[in-house]
Amino acid sequence: MTLRSATSAPRSNGNTLAESLTELWRYRELLLILVQRDLKARYKNSALGFIWSLVNPLVQVLTITFAIEFMLGSDSKNYSAYVLCAMLPWLFFSTGIMDASPSLLFYYNLIRRTYFPRELVPLSFVCANLIHFLLSTSVFLVYLLVLPLVGHLQGHPPDFPILPTAFLLPIPILGLVLLVTGISLFVSVWTLHFEDMRYIADSLLKVMYWLVPVMYFPEMIKEKIPGPKGDLIYNLYMLNPLSGLLTAFRKLTLQPEIMPGSRVPTQPMGATEWGFLAIALLTSTLIVLLGLRYFNTQKWKLAERA
Repeated sequence: MTLRSATSAPRSNGNTLAESLTELWRYRELLLILVQRDLKARYKNSALGFIWSLVNPLVQVLTITFAIEFMLGSDSKNYSAYVLCAMLPWLFFSTGIMDASPSLLFYYNLIRRTYFPRELVPLSFVCANLIHFLLSTSVFLVYLLVLPLVGHLQGHPPDFPILPTAFLLPIPILGLVLLVTGISLFVSVWTLHFEDMRYIADSLLKVMYWLVPVMYFPEMIKEKIPGPKGDLIYNLYMLNPLSGLLTAFRKLTLQPEIMPGSRVPTQPMGATEWGFLAIALLTSTLIVLLGLRYFNTQKWKLAERA
């Protein structure tokens, strides 16, 4: 890997996708350095380090669980696990985009003075958040395995909520990585030219939080709106790639459960859900390809802007 000055590098907006990916691979060591830098900076002078990445979702889930299961008297025994199971990939999605949004501004001087594939900048923030997400998910899966054993030692029959299909989780995780990467490529460029974009993105993510199945189950749509109209709205809702990915992540991990305030249990991962997951993967792939293409047409404008 050799870094060159930005002025000495050949300028071309016509790189093919294969050429762009080849160049990214040549600079993979720089990507690793940027990821390590972000991870070190994030928890600099922190005694607990990575553990802090678990505190936020755990506090949210415990608060929600107390409010719904205790204050409202819900009989859903695994509701907190269901919320946390969707909360972890949601946090990767939202935090990955928000961190990547100002990334080109953050590396202002490096972009101005040195040539390297600019895609590495937002990609490094996505990768750093991916590492946190994978570690958090691993802790969550271990928790699902250990907790029933602890209950068994206390005399309760073991009840494992985790499903054997959890080993298929890399499929929706791949879709999430593609989706976050594609959106981050767009948003990082927009934020460089229009800094208010990061605040717009933050507001949109807060709205989207309630438009995807984090706090509730998609099956509730059919329950609240029965008949063909409900089926149509459900299908449109699930065509959102994030809805399909979060639903698959949850259904591949946990047994069916009844949502508080609902009489209809969630459905296991069936042919319909696999179909929506396939659509989500195709949509996410298209978004990342469009993101790479758009970023490639803008990369030299980034240097001029800087």
